[in-house]
Amino acid sequence: MSIGDSPTMKPGDQVKVSARGTFVFTVKDVDEDNGMAMIEVNADSPLTYPWPARLSDLVPVED
Repeated sequence: MSIGDSPTMKPGDQVKVSARGTFVFTVKDVDEDNGMAMIEVNADSPLTYPWPARLSDLVPVED
């Protein structure tokens, strides 16, 4: 799947912010009407917090 495709995202999905992204994020919430999702980095850090990302930029992480 490439950038710009609009896969149906749901809370709990694992994504990257681009096809070349390094970090994996978890989708926390999705607002399909606005084309946005709240995502949170999967990092071992006490300072993780959700932040907005466009659904069109998110790429599902494949196993």
